[in-house]
Amino acid sequence: MKKVTVIKIAEKGVQHLNALETKKIPHRVWSPRVNKLNVSMKVHAQTERLTLREWTYSDVDEYAEIIADPEVMKFIGNGEPRPRAMAEDFVVRMVQQQEDRGWNRFAVEHRKTGALVGFSGLDMQNGLLDFGWRLGREFWGAGYGFEASAAALWIAQNTFSLTKITAQSFPENVGSVRIMEKMGMAQIGEDAFQGKLLLVYGFAQEWPDGLTK
Repeated sequence: MKKVTVIKIAEKGVQHLNALETKKIPHRVWSPRVNKLNVSMKVHAQTERLTLREWTYSDVDEYAEIIADPEVMKFIGNGEPRPRAMAEDFVVRMVQQQEDRGWNRFAVEHRKTGALVGFSGLDMQNGLLDFGWRLGREFWGAGYGFEASAAALWIAQNTFSLTKITAQSFPENVGSVRIMEKMGMAQIGEDAFQGKLLLVYGFAQEWPDGLTK
């Protein structure tokens, strides 16, 4: 039977994950969502509170609620809430990426309740491997952002051997900047979106000369 890693997240950062003890659990695991919907999905990893797994079309409703929240979308793109159609398009794209390459912006599920917390993971953006996360507002302020991102980074580096990972944030989005720094990233360059400054972060050892496209 295939296995999935249970990751213990260290407060000191992701750079310490390889030294932490991990254990194996069945690849297809029970969750409130799987039990309720009678569906099976690949689980990439679990933390104490979260499951990082594949997307299913049943996630559209909850993800649509997340991106319809103005506070959630405040520092995303143009800062406007997104319509349901964009949630549908996103989930369809994630499912396709799962089939094509295995990795994407992984769905993050709350282990106890089965609720969709949001996503954390990677996609290609303007020729760069971009790391991003988005969580429903009810999950803010409890450390879920770093917990999900640390696990997603572990999957990217250890399961899919991805390198030269970047992440972007507007400077005023201090919560996201803090997560990037906590993961061991440092600023490697700058970009812009609609005239607004974007900070580009990465792992210094992978970008010794900074960001060069």
